[in-house]
Amino acid sequence: MKLLQRQQLITVAALLLTLALGACEQPGDPGTRSPQADLSQAAAISNLIEQAQHASSPQSEQLLIKAANLLLEQDKPADAQRLLDTVNPTSLDSDTLAALVLTLSNVNLALDKPQQAEELLTTDRMGLLTASNQLSADRLNEISLQRARIWELNNNYLAAARERIFVAPMLESESADSNQQMIWNDLIAIPNDTLEQLSNTIAVPEIQGWLELAWIYKGYQDNLDQQLKQLDQWQTRYPGHPAALKLPEALRLVRELSTNQPQQIALLLPTQGKYRPAAQAILNGFMGAYYAANGNQDQSGTSIRVYDTSDVTRFQTTYDLAVAEGAEVIIGPLQKENLRKLLTTTDNLPVTTIALNQEQGQYESPANLYQFGLSPEDDATEVAKHAMHKQYERAAVLFQNNPWWERAYLAFAQDWQADKRQVTGIASYDDQNKMANAIKDMLLVQHSEFRARQLRNILGKPVEFQPRRRQDIDFIYLISTPEQARQIRPLLDFYYAEDIPVIAGSQIYSGKASPKNDRDLNGIEFCDIPWLLEKPDTIQQAMRKAWPKADHRYFRLNAMGVDAYRLQSRLQLLTQIPDAGLFGATGNLSIGIDNQVHRELSWAVMKNGRPQLLPKITETEIKEDARSPLQTNEHTNQTLQTTDRQQADRQPG
Repeated sequence: MKLLQRQQLITVAALLLTLALGACEQPGDPGTRSPQADLSQAAAISNLIEQAQHASSPQSEQLLIKAANLLLEQDKPADAQRLLDTVNPTSLDSDTLAALVLTLSNVNLALDKPQQAEELLTTDRMGLLTASNQLSADRLNEISLQRARIWELNNNYLAAARERIFVAPMLESESADSNQQMIWNDLIAIPNDTLEQLSNTIAVPEIQGWLELAWIYKGYQDNLDQQLKQLDQWQTRYPGHPAALKLPEALRLVRELSTNQPQQIALLLPTQGKYRPAAQAILNGFMGAYYAANGNQDQSGTSIRVYDTSDVTRFQTTYDLAVAEGAEVIIGPLQKENLRKLLTTTDNLPVTTIALNQEQGQYESPANLYQFGLSPEDDATEVAKHAMHKQYERAAVLFQNNPWWERAYLAFAQDWQADKRQVTGIASYDDQNKMANAIKDMLLVQHSEFRARQLRNILGKPVEFQPRRRQDIDFIYLISTPEQARQIRPLLDFYYAEDIPVIAGSQIYSGKASPKNDRDLNGIEFCDIPWLLEKPDTIQQAMRKAWPKADHRYFRLNAMGVDAYRLQSRLQLLTQIPDAGLFGATGNLSIGIDNQVHRELSWAVMKNGRPQLLPKITETEIKEDARSPLQTNEHTNQTLQTTDRQQADRQPG
């Protein structure tokens, strides 16, 4: 190795050992590695580096790669990066080069740089694609699986599924089973319209079979009997398909779900008083989904009964009556007072119950009570994930002082800081009159003004001055109503924050496009339910036709009613297979260990005062795959060539 590289290695080795020793002297959190374990691993890393200094190539580079992987295990990706920077990739043999690139991709992932990790494995920047013709089948498989994992992290699910399908024949036992499950997970993450489009255009039988199967799962989720019929037809068309030999677990449950549909469902809703409009909106959505699944003439054999829960003092009596009259599933209650009565029950409830509200914190839910609501925590979690995907590190949060908005802020801060990111600024305001001062304080503009006054006093004369905001904010999480946001965005511009991205939750959108009023929201990215952002499905079209003048303020509750119907039919699926997913009107639904229904939302950006849906996969990817996987870009062609060679290597000679 070159003298310069040896000197770099000596410096790095000394630094790493110093850091490790320093870490061992500090008390760790309970459950973390012991100081002795850290010291032992640090010594092992130092020993590998020392050996590398005296070894010839490629043994020297292989030792450094091994040391870098140990650093990754110690959660020290920056140190691993510095170590690998001393390696010259141009002089390496193909297998060592591949090991280097794979380790560097893991370093970039640990440093939260998934785009850079993808570039390493999908371009010839470091010579990986050129070297692939000299790699073993096992190494090629490792590269393919890593490439798929990175595409998944970058939400490029179609490319990831395609890569996994190609590598699947070369995998064995548990690796093959895990890969097949990931193919399924990737495909069901693709939007319905895209699945349908691609299943009709891609001519590669194995890929087409996978796409059709995913479409059957998602496109027929409202009608179990029809879904079962389509599944039987698919198995007839693709008898030798890998998924036909071992169906995804979610589809294996379809037959059981079809035979276990309830004969009677009770809806416990307040049909009088202040909650009546909300209850009616939920009921309309529920019945809309019911008739869409069974036809306008009831063909399911399931009866629906509605019970009035307006009088909270009689709730338990009403609940018991519904059970006594034969309810097998109960949807409701809506009011929190009634939900708390169920949560304080010490025994399991007599029948499965899906509450239409959520209570945070202090209650332990009975095993068969599920809580489904449109909580601000779901929005906050989505905002944190979205900002992380954009590789932001420092957030400022702006919200009005009230318990609902504060819940969103606290949920966001918990998720954001748990990922070792910072909330560098927080501002809240009591009313619109105090909005400007809150924004000015959050941006620390007054500090700049104070420094200007000091300078004028020192010089004793006027000076030209342009106030500045703080520079440690990557984005602003805005939690506000549409009316407030229309004033906040211009105020941010006024206080020199026009270049800071703004991300918001569903609260910022009224539910109805208003180009004239919402122009001041242009550029803001926000999450909301698919019902309001995506192409209307048949249920939504039917409801618009039935109630053309419906109040847009209740559209989200219509969607909640639709999903309440869907949930009761898929509850067994979601509890047995947590990542199965229910692709609903209020989001992609899943059930946590706390029996709360969690929602993954859709994303849009305001353009010309209208929400424009942000695609979950890129348009170029759709166009490429709509033609044929064999006609895609350079790095995908290389993947296909590599896969062909792998298959040839596995053929008996």
